[in-house]
Amino acid sequence: MTALAPVVAFWREFDLDNKWRSKLDEVGLKIAEHQEQSTSSRRLLAEATKDWKRTSGEAGKASGPMVKRYQEEVDSLTKRARHAESAFLELYQELYEAPDPAAALSAALEAQAHSAQLEAQVRKLSSELAEYKAESKAIRNQDLTIRKLEEAARELQAALDAKEEELQAAKREAAAEADAAVVSRMQERESELAEMLASAQASLEAMQKLHTAAQNQLFELQTRSEEAEVGKQS
Repeated sequence: MTALAPVVAFWREFDLDNKWRSKLDEVGLKIAEHQEQSTSSRRLLAEATKDWKRTSGEAGKASGPMVKRYQEEVDSLTKRARHAESAFLELYQELYEAPDPAAALSAALEAQAHSAQLEAQVRKLSSELAEYKAESKAIRNQDLTIRKLEEAARELQAALDAKEEELQAAKREAAAEADAAVVSRMQERESELAEMLASAQASLEAMQKLHTAAQNQLFELQTRSEEAEVGKQS
């Protein structure tokens, strides 16, 4: 097995076009949806907080520092969520525009195999040519046999030249499609992108959960303060 074979197998299994592009689209749409919901929610929360501070009286003043800390935590979580979303969208853009290398790598692997076959044929023809040349030299005085052998040698030489030209063309094709340095960079880039994708998705989910929990806590605090104020007035 050549070094190129596991790379081809990986990209075929990875299936960038048919499996990952749709997943990237789905996550990208969810991010856009969550961004719109978060913006609307933060706006409503800010308005509700202002109203509460304006109408809560002493209870509002007493719980003001706590509300402020909740607001600061919500702002911090929002910034972290935006950072995670931005990192994912950058990764999404890179992967979405990247071509799927599976087909090119498969072609390169086939060209490599064809090149190996041609090399074997060239070695065989070279061996046969050497044998004919040796026999031709040994029976030089036999004119008829010599002429036949020389004709066969010319035919073999022509075939060898043709195979050699085909071999060189196959090597150029293989080099153009599967340069070792390019394959190495593609492997490194694939690993980096896969790690970035997993990290960005995990960070995004964690930030969204924390953001939702903080907002729920802030609303609960506001509700309790309002209930306390109502109890004092009654």
